[in-house]
Amino acid sequence: MRNSPRWLQRLPSVQAEHAPRSLARIVALYAAGFGLFVISLVVRFWADPYLPAGFPYLTFFPAVIATAFLFGVGPGAMVALLSGLASWYFFIAPANSFVLDLGAFLALSLYVFVVVVDIGLVHLMLRAYRAETAARGEMERVAELQQMMTNELDHRIKNIFATMNAIISLSQKHSETPADLADKLRERLNAMGRSTMLLRGLTDGDAATLGLVLNQALEPFGLVEAGRLETRGAPFEISGQAMVVLSLIFHELGTNSAKYGALSSPRGRIAVAWDSLVGDEGQPLLRIQWVERGGPKPEPNSHKGFGSALIPRVLATLGGSWDAVFADGGAEFEIRVAPERIGV
Repeated sequence: MRNSPRWLQRLPSVQAEHAPRSLARIVALYAAGFGLFVISLVVRFWADPYLPAGFPYLTFFPAVIATAFLFGVGPGAMVALLSGLASWYFFIAPANSFVLDLGAFLALSLYVFVVVVDIGLVHLMLRAYRAETAARGEMERVAELQQMMTNELDHRIKNIFATMNAIISLSQKHSETPADLADKLRERLNAMGRSTMLLRGLTDGDAATLGLVLNQALEPFGLVEAGRLETRGAPFEISGQAMVVLSLIFHELGTNSAKYGALSSPRGRIAVAWDSLVGDEGQPLLRIQWVERGGPKPEPNSHKGFGSALIPRVLATLGGSWDAVFADGGAEFEIRVAPERIGV
């Protein structure tokens, strides 16, 4: 981790928990431990003429501790065993034998006690370090996730305020009385609120799809129950911010249709379809088509009110565009937006 010395992180004993346990790696660790044992044995033979009696393990204790610390408990235990046997055979009287008298037994018992304690302490220290490293890594991961969520929340709040600002300014422009302004604000904010409640109501495993948002936005008009809404398109999951924007757009289209279009006639119907296409510059786009039939002949001037001004404003937050065609059979609207701007 960032606060740990790099050399400590690279120790084989520290990496042993997560490194792949290949045969070659295991052989290399035990071979390195055996090399330390050989060095300690050579040094012990070299120092033997200069040492007083009673120091058979002088060079072996450091070898055991170093091996366990550097290469792990397994190689450390191997070096402890080889060192004990070498001390017993070469440096505990009678030399060059495995005679187990009382003196040899006491010396070996002391050796076993010391190396078991040493290896145990090294094991506990390495385990504590690995646990602390893992905990620090988890804290950093949580902090990064929290920062990402904070940035996403900040982005969504800014978009919501931008949308609300457009709603307020355009509502004020197209309202004749304070009561009319209050009614329009209430309708649009309720549309935004329903999309938020839809998002909160999703359980684990559920997805907010384009069709689900469309049905929720047009629920106040009773189209689904009356069989006046036809939808066509593959399931397409959308993000929380896109839910708010698209819900508001569908609500505005439904409101305009109820005032001037197909929904103002009992026989009027609405068909909404979405599919994928390639833009003029080769970029993938999601196309949403809103087609009205069975209503009065549309007049373009009747649609130049609040909705036609609001939709481009809020759609711009998703980087999208829209077109309107007022044919004799009914109004037609087309929305185009990059899939990655609204998808999850």
